[in-house]
Amino acid sequence: MRSISLRRSSFWAAPAAAALASLMAAAPARAVEPEPPKLYEELTEEQSTEADQFALNNAIATVFHEAGHMLVSEFSLPVLGKEEDAVDGLAVLLLLEAEDEDFNSAVEDWANIWFLSAGAKEDEEDNAFWDSHGLDEQRAYATVCLMVGKDKERFNDFAQSIDYPEYRAEECLGEYQSQLQSWEKVLKPHEAGKNDKTKFKITYAPTKDPQLAYFREMIKTAGVMEMVAAAFSGSYKLKDGIKLTAAECGVANAFWSADDREMTLCYEDLLNSAELDAQWYIDNPDGQEATGEDEDTVEEEDTDEASPPRQRQPILPQAGASRSG
Repeated sequence: MRSISLRRSSFWAAPAAAALASLMAAAPARAVEPEPPKLYEELTEEQSTEADQFALNNAIATVFHEAGHMLVSEFSLPVLGKEEDAVDGLAVLLLLEAEDEDFNSAVEDWANIWFLSAGAKEDEEDNAFWDSHGLDEQRAYATVCLMVGKDKERFNDFAQSIDYPEYRAEECLGEYQSQLQSWEKVLKPHEAGKNDKTKFKITYAPTKDPQLAYFREMIKTAGVMEMVAAAFSGSYKLKDGIKLTAAECGVANAFWSADDREMTLCYEDLLNSAELDAQWYIDNPDGQEATGEDEDTVEEEDTDEASPPRQRQPILPQAGASRSG
């Protein structure tokens, strides 16, 4: 398969790198002046930059999750099991098969956000076992399985940091290949021909909320929706007219509407990601989880808190949940 066909393709390097390199560039005057999240006031500049990248990475993983729903509905693809689990896997496969370090980092953050989200929900009395999505920590560990299944050496430190069982890591190699081959098989009949292109309608809707405007500017400058269009136009026989929309939704989420043929990424979703990351830094001022004697003290207070790994050093935003549908 070619282009974004679950095999390494040339599309990843150009539009992503070019657009994302200018992320922090000055922007023209706006009706609403963007303001970073209020939690950033408690962070160092380096930490706030990391939180920006974390939000951007998860936005990219999220739109690929929604693109999985798009492919399922547009082509009436068979899905055995929960569709949410299936498109979680597809999004991770697409990012990992790019074999690009920026997207490897995006997948790590996709796993991290589920650990963070699980920790934020620790005081809730009931888990939503009835939900169409898996539990947050299940989604995190499923992502890690694909990571080590793809490249155990590359993601070894990440897996070690969460004490991922060795026997499970060994099983993941076969599971990764099985998912890869399954998606290739169901998508192959829908591959685009040489001259097939799809026209998408891209919209970054305005918002009057300064914090949401901050993330609108971020993903617009990075070209997140343009990245989706570049990935899938010329890859599959999608009909023109699919809408790729970023907007204020009133909820931290993302959606695919089959009836409207529209993907929506909510600005609140990025704010939520950034705040989860910022709160981690606030709760862990030394940049790591408590260990040794300090850890014993923490466990006395709460033994059930999820502990997301934080392996990489903060860097400038480059590339990329769900709160996603």
